[in-house]
Amino acid sequence: MNNISNLVKLQFNSLLSIKKNLLIILALGIFFAAVQPTMIVFAGAMYLMMATYTITFYEERSKMNYLIYSLPVKTNEYIFSKYIYCLLNTVIAVIISTILSVIVNILGTNDLVSSMPIYVIPLVTMGIGIFFTAILMPATLLLGFENGRYVLMFIAIAPIVFSTSLLEILAEINITFNPTLLTILGILITITVLLLSYFITCNRFSKKEIH
Repeated sequence: MNNISNLVKLQFNSLLSIKKNLLIILALGIFFAAVQPTMIVFAGAMYLMMATYTITFYEERSKMNYLIYSLPVKTNEYIFSKYIYCLLNTVIAVIISTILSVIVNILGTNDLVSSMPIYVIPLVTMGIGIFFTAILMPATLLLGFENGRYVLMFIAIAPIVFSTSLLEILAEINITFNPTLLTILGILITITVLLLSYFITCNRFSKKEIH
């Protein structure tokens, strides 16, 4: 457990090493949210992209991700720490988007956002975070930027581009099912997707050759 904790701290240290870029991205996200409140999710999504995609890119370029092979750390511990790191950043992104949505609701600057159920914006942000955790991060680890830069860029940008449309669609859906049942179902689906992604990534990463 100490190994996993230290690996997670190492990744957050890497994130803090690019804090100027991170602040610029967050500022842009907040600016877009202020100009067009339906882009509130954009701020959280841009943070996620910086925290997951960009950090993994820097680790790939510096070969930091291959350091795992020379440390007394198991491959599955390294992979697990990546998932924990991405999920923690998803929580941070949800908090950012939620705070912005509360501000917009208080100011009443956008009728669409004000009329949305309180859970919609955090739900969309969380969905993007789960997507980045289960799809983008493993694809980045397994493909590497040299071989899969275009595929990875498409995967990274797609949820951000469609976040506003998804927000509008969810706002128009009238949920008639039991909210508790839907919550349990959503949690079970999320856990299943993450576990499948984790085991597949562990299996494939252990066979990856060092270049």
